[in-house]
Amino acid sequence: MAWLILLAAVACFALAVLLPVGTGAVLLLLCAALALLLLGTTRWLRDRAGTLGRSRSRMLDEAEVQRVREALDARRQASEQ
Repeated sequence: MAWLILLAAVACFALAVLLPVGTGAVLLLLCAALALLLLGTTRWLRDRAGTLGRSRSRMLDEAEVQRVREALDARRQASEQ
């Protein structure tokens, strides 16, 4: 739904440019457009990072982790001697 926020930012910017209102209203609309643009962009990036993130399942099972630890310990002991 980040696209709705980005659409609202574009609408605020268009209203600031097209409406014949005073300077205060234009500044308020431009600030709202900037805030909505930042909010929409961060929401879009957060949603995108959530879909591209790693799966929560373990990449190695416990037996494989134990085997790697033992191999590292053996390598350390061999290098110390």
